[in-house]
Amino acid sequence: MLRACVVGYTHSRAMKLFILAASFACAALALPAAAVLIRADRDDGEYRELATRYPATVGLGGAGGGVLIAPRWVLTAAHRAAPLRAPKAALAIAGRPHEIQEVFVHPDWTPGGEADLALVFLRTPVEEVVPAAIYRLADEADQAARIVGLGATGRIGDASRPSDGQPRAAINTVDRVGLRTLGLRLKGPEDASDLQGALAPDEGGAPAYLEVGGRILVGGIASWTHDANRDGVAGNVGDWENYTRVSAFADWIDETMAKAAVAQAAREVVKPPPGSGRRP
Repeated sequence: MLRACVVGYTHSRAMKLFILAASFACAALALPAAAVLIRADRDDGEYRELATRYPATVGLGGAGGGVLIAPRWVLTAAHRAAPLRAPKAALAIAGRPHEIQEVFVHPDWTPGGEADLALVFLRTPVEEVVPAAIYRLADEADQAARIVGLGATGRIGDASRPSDGQPRAAINTVDRVGLRTLGLRLKGPEDASDLQGALAPDEGGAPAYLEVGGRILVGGIASWTHDANRDGVAGNVGDWENYTRVSAFADWIDETMAKAAVAQAAREVVKPPPGSGRRP
């Protein structure tokens, strides 16, 4: 598919940028998209409208997502980090490709364990989107959490998940708080919010936003889903969605970003200015 999308080659900077953007866009089309499943008795347009409030949500070019928390930083799940380390890997944000410079995975993370967080450092800042700040308080219990997914959709409890590339947001509740995790339980229609939604299993890294005083903050990053009914179908009433608790890792996020900024500044200091070399 990539070959069909990108034909011809030139060494010009403009063409290189075009190739990067086109390759990334085609790759995203070739991979499965993440999903938010919606209530069967609600209009899909309400979920799409709610998603417009959270432009800092970032797709990973296939399954999974993340969130822009600073102009050059995307927060996502550690279990989604491996493909982001590929040479010339990039994220499409606000319609533009941003090449990834480095990926930092939390040192405590092990597959299937907690501390499921990664920070993605972009080579260039995102100027078109206002980043979302991280949540730093320890009062997440019982708060409304806005989960956002990109791409596919479907109905809660229904295995059919067509993709249309549209972002959707849903409103759930933080029902369980652990030292490093947040749990959101899918409820029956009588107990759920009007716009309850469920994450599909491929939605790792998707953000859960909390709102305080009109501010939109990132409270959780999707890690894994527990199929409480044991029927093999994710997104049923009774299922638990587990998120990495961002407030528990605020210090690691701050320290990682600060160290990277210092290292970047050091590289720029030792880098010779343009035209400073001798001519042959």
